[in-house]
Amino acid sequence: MDERFVAWWAERRKAGKWNYAFRHGVLLFALPVYTALELFRYFKTSAYEFSVARIVVGVLVWSILGMLSFGLIQWQVQEKRYRKLQGEEKK
Repeated sequence: MDERFVAWWAERRKAGKWNYAFRHGVLLFALPVYTALELFRYFKTSAYEFSVARIVVGVLVWSILGMLSFGLIQWQVQEKRYRKLQGEEKK
């Protein structure tokens, strides 16, 4: 299991921290969550008004927060695990 993770993470980390943070923080977290919230509001709120400005601002805010929080936190967690396992392999 650990060998598989080390190989998997070694391949992922080649793309870099910011690429990983964008993919995982924005594409796989922030945009799906924001889309789900907007759809929920649309179907559950009778007074929902579509606003392009609100959608654009929402996408930007969620993307930035998703990348800086979720994406970078995930990177740090994976990096810490990888380095720990790499240190154990060298012993």
